[in-house]
Amino acid sequence: MRIGINAQLLSFSENYRNGGISRYIRSLLIELARQPGEHEYTVFVNGQAVVERLKELAAHPQITYIPVAWPESKPVARVAWEQFTLPSILRQKRIDVLHSPANVLPEFLPQSCAGVVTLHDLAFLRFPEVLTRSKRAYHRTFTIRSLQRATKIIANSNSTRQDAIELAGIAAAKIATVYICIDRRFSGVLLEEEEIQAFRQKQGLADGFLLYLGTLEPRKNLVTLLKAYALMRKESTRTEKLVLAGAKGWLYDAIFAKVRELGLETEVLFPGFVADADQLLWYSSASAFVYPSLYEGFGMPVAEALACGVPVVTSNVSSLPEAGAGLALTVDPHDVEAMSKALYAALTDTSLRLRCREQAASIARRFSAQAMVEQTINVYEQAYAASHKLAARSDTTAR
Repeated sequence: MRIGINAQLLSFSENYRNGGISRYIRSLLIELARQPGEHEYTVFVNGQAVVERLKELAAHPQITYIPVAWPESKPVARVAWEQFTLPSILRQKRIDVLHSPANVLPEFLPQSCAGVVTLHDLAFLRFPEVLTRSKRAYHRTFTIRSLQRATKIIANSNSTRQDAIELAGIAAAKIATVYICIDRRFSGVLLEEEEIQAFRQKQGLADGFLLYLGTLEPRKNLVTLLKAYALMRKESTRTEKLVLAGAKGWLYDAIFAKVRELGLETEVLFPGFVADADQLLWYSSASAFVYPSLYEGFGMPVAEALACGVPVVTSNVSSLPEAGAGLALTVDPHDVEAMSKALYAALTDTSLRLRCREQAASIARRFSAQAMVEQTINVYEQAYAASHKLAARSDTTAR
């Protein structure tokens, strides 16, 4: 079977584009290079530089990388290529299944090509106000139509699967839940205390710290986190600083304004984008991790932090309890007092800290790349079989 993968959103840049979806694509390709099955893969990526990196990270004789030149700063050019040029390439290369790992399929897929799309979330329907107008318009135009036309849909959590059924009217039988994996760096093997202390000293955080790691944008609910952190500091003797790590995304000015309003300029740190090579140290060195998002298709940072043996506070909504695997402390993301108490518990509950360390390896296995790719290949095969069954039925009807 010839499988195409539209990996145009894979990025190695040090900004928000190298976020959750990009990391998902990268993990998928690296693991496919380890276990491709009997299939051949044609992968479309953004530029020759990305091809060269993938030749280092995910080379295999059954995988061919094709560079497509479009400026990362001009998404309209990418959409035009995806919608109008890609279908003709699929015909030329006789691709049997196209996988779009980022919500959107081409409108005019060849009739002989099955379409598989990974749905990451339906935030544009659940919380349209946290997206820019252009992002809302793009997803309302392309994502819904892609879900309707796809042969099979990969949902990154049971929560996302249920959203697709309820909000987009997609048949349940069409959707398979495949959890996004955490990177192999987060293997459940814990760092030595000496390494953790050295990193804390280097960062000026010798007394420990609360960590958030993700894009700075409204859906992450960081203004509420700042209120909860300020309340915890007021009502307890805890002195750990709050580190909001990650690249600026969109509509983030309110976060910095709230820090100034609460007088937390010296207590809240913004280290900016954290490179992949440094993420393990940041997670492992944190006293606790907090991810109070209003909505997530799959809360990968929650699973990553747990795989590092760190106590986690997260929201009790959407997919976040799934990512928390029954181990994370979950709270109403709008309840400042409850979040404040959970932050305090994560910092002080020694039994919770011990459980997190003991279960780190099992979390890593639960969200492994091997499991994700095995299940993804199974979806490809199901899509191919369903597409050919439909084609055979059409031929019979035509006769």
